[in-house]
Amino acid sequence: MSTSQEALWRFHDSTDALTRITPPGTKVRLLNPPEKLFTGAVFTLIVSQPPIYLPLRWRCEFTHYEPPSRFVDRQVPGNGPFALWEHEHRFEALGPNQSRLVDTITYMPPLGLLGRLANMLFIRRQLIQMFAYRHRVTKEALEAV
Repeated sequence: MSTSQEALWRFHDSTDALTRITPPGTKVRLLNPPEKLFTGAVFTLIVSQPPIYLPLRWRCEFTHYEPPSRFVDRQVPGNGPFALWEHEHRFEALGPNQSRLVDTITYMPPLGLLGRLANMLFIRRQLIQMFAYRHRVTKEALEAV
């Protein structure tokens, strides 16, 4: 991406970043956003998305916060749509005005066998599409500056 690591970090280092990069059709509302992000910050999302559109409460915590290179959020166990969710955001400098965003997701769908089937049918595909959208929006926003 044609932007610095610092600019890429700043774009994502705010409580409103999530709503800026949420795909159309998905609704996300932050209930208790921290004023500033930090290791240990906890926040709650209300998420509605296809194909179900039922509002889901999702409580997450920042387990690592290391400006300007990475942060990690994880679902508080038992407080969200997944049996397990951990998302590492890495911001890599490739040059003075070149950087790369790398998202690493570790997740386990809920509901055992039924969840694994749902993962094969649509969850995995939705996650791939969602993160492709997020990266595209991030790139467009930062390269337009």
